[in-house]
Amino acid sequence: MRLNKEDYNRAVGMLKRYNYNCIKILNLRTNIMSASAINIDGMPKAPYSISDTVYNQYIKLQEDKELQKTLKEYKIVRQALELVNGDSKHIFEEAFVKSKTKWEIINNGMSERTFERRKRELIYAVHEEFKKVGGKLAEFN
Repeated sequence: MRLNKEDYNRAVGMLKRYNYNCIKILNLRTNIMSASAINIDGMPKAPYSISDTVYNQYIKLQEDKELQKTLKEYKIVRQALELVNGDSKHIFEEAFVKSKTKWEIINNGMSERTFERRKRELIYAVHEEFKKVGGKLAEFN
């Protein structure tokens, strides 16, 4: 199977943005957790009710298109990593997470041909997962 250039670049882009997406999700989680339930109007509230500030933050998160795209990309990459073998996972960790070069990975005991084949399998897995979730080109641009 051969991917066209656009699909290949989209899959590689998802792999490269993985760290950024993780950081973005953690930052948003921190923002939500720091939203306080301050009683502004002085009226008594039920002990387990949701405050307006927390509820507004929740609504903003549900409507945030960029966050939805980030979560979808994160899930696609995680699912693809579950479907590939150990060499492909190692390449993902070294090349896309730690930003090591191809030759640094190859010098640690992997042949160049194996590296190319396993990297291609990883990219195909990401592309297949993207297709499974019904990914559309306009949605990811």
